Amino acid sequence: MESPTVWRLRNSDPVAVEALQEGLGLIPVTAQILVCRGIDSVCAAQSFLDPSLDELHSPFSFVQMEPAVERLLAAIERGERIVVHGDYDVDGITGTVVLLLALRAIGADIDYLVPHRVDDGYGLKSRGVNRAHKKGAKVLIAVDCGTTDCVAAARARELGIDLIIVDHHEPGDEIPQATAILNPRLPDAGYPEHDMAAVGVAFKLARGVLERHPRGLRGTTLLKLVALGTVADMVPLTGENRVIAYHGLQTMGETVNPGLRALMDFSGVRRRITSTDIGFRIAPRINAVGRIGHPKDAVEMFLADDPGEARRLAELLHKTNAKRKKIQDKVIEEALKQKPRDTASVVVVAGEWNRGVIGIVAARLVQEWGKPAVVIAIDETGAVGSARSIPGFDIVGALRKVSNLLEEFGGHPQAAGVTIRSENVEPLREALALTGGKELELAMQQSAEIICDAELDFETSLSYLARELERLGPFGIGNPQPRLLCRDLRVESQRVIKDQHLKLRVACGEQSVDAIAWRRSKLAEDLTEGVRFDAVAELTINRWRGRSDPQLELIEVNVDGPVTIA
Repeated sequence: MESPTVWRLRNSDPVAVEALQEGLGLIPVTAQILVCRGIDSVCAAQSFLDPSLDELHSPFSFVQMEPAVERLLAAIERGERIVVHGDYDVDGITGTVVLLLALRAIGADIDYLVPHRVDDGYGLKSRGVNRAHKKGAKVLIAVDCGTTDCVAAARARELGIDLIIVDHHEPGDEIPQATAILNPRLPDAGYPEHDMAAVGVAFKLARGVLERHPRGLRGTTLLKLVALGTVADMVPLTGENRVIAYHGLQTMGETVNPGLRALMDFSGVRRRITSTDIGFRIAPRINAVGRIGHPKDAVEMFLADDPGEARRLAELLHKTNAKRKKIQDKVIEEALKQKPRDTASVVVVAGEWNRGVIGIVAARLVQEWGKPAVVIAIDETGAVGSARSIPGFDIVGALRKVSNLLEEFGGHPQAAGVTIRSENVEPLREALALTGGKELELAMQQSAEIICDAELDFETSLSYLARELERLGPFGIGNPQPRLLCRDLRVESQRVIKDQHLKLRVACGEQSVDAIAWRRSKLAEDLTEGVRFDAVAELTINRWRGRSDPQLELIEVNVDGPVTIA
């Protein structure tokens, strides 16, 4: 049986742990996890467990917020057409919708366009600016794009269109000329938080305008959509992002937006929404139309006032997602055959694949191989790629070193996109194989380690513990689901689900609990009835058909006797 290189158990300050137990009435495991994550005072823990909307920073912390707001208010007063240019993923779609809803509410003459992944490609292009001009745009707001799109910005100036960029991607060597650029990653942005999603920046712009307009709706009414885009884009759920996600998810089940309500229904999500629901149920259905359909359908779903029309579009997203899964599974199967080298290297795989699914495939390859991966789709028009990395390795930095082979590239340290000539795919494969060096070696060593936040206490009711751990959410990047060291579990029963997953009933002390090993059906050979094993697991609540039961989600298991903990 495969086992991790090392299991590590975090150490915590027992004095701080005891203080949180006494001050907040927490059980030891929860207090220990908070302390290990640097939340080691009663005040900090209270703020973390019950974040306040008062912690949101002023929109005008952005140095360029003032000119952006002034230009939009002037456009509204003069009756000038505003066009929002979005992106085809959840972040870009929700950012577009947030601005449309906010500005329409105060009488703006506003329209939008979103690019088609294959026909238009990523980013703000001159073609997109021309389309906005045909719509009569005097102001163009680029959402989730624009920071590196200097050519398109120049085209906007030629056409007399004032450009406002609302983005969160890494800037390049040249910054486009625009009326305002709202991007927390710019060195002179002035904003105290740098890891926002684009929808979060769009929310700031919306709030800035609404604060200055007498008929503005309350900005907090948009939080559900902002939370959806923030969680889906996998930005760190810390600081302001945590506040947004916490409050948006808490109230998302009560949404009155017909489109979001219908989408939740088709996603099998009810009133209590978690970040897992967003990541695995809701967001994939939105992204599906951006991958193999047209993202306009998702925008129209969120804008629909008629519940029937909203439901029709939500069903379209649902069916498109089912189609996407079939395409994706075939590409993953083919990509896995292109096995990587044994060295610490960035893996490049390529084939005649659907462009819309290569990002998902890249993420799956990283999971399978433990290395950064670039997946390239080649067709008669050229080649585009999607890159995903492992924690601690900057994939954009790696691409920058081989930029002579690329037509375009950009993104984040953990995810990026590339455009490349077909004849340069093999040279890129060779070049990236030599790029990682010591930085990648260290990142791979660290990613091979399993870090346990605490040891599971079988004296505590697992139902109670699972509910208390849920208070630490929303979980995601920067605030992962706690991983628990579980010693001496015993298999009571097992069954394989859908030929992929292993479902267990395990005894732990005097208690019994369900356990699940996702995509690990082969473990059934080792975890037979009566076998004792150690595990690293996440304790979650499985809500199904009106029941709420604790469940261990197994990350790693060991049946070869007591495991050594570093």
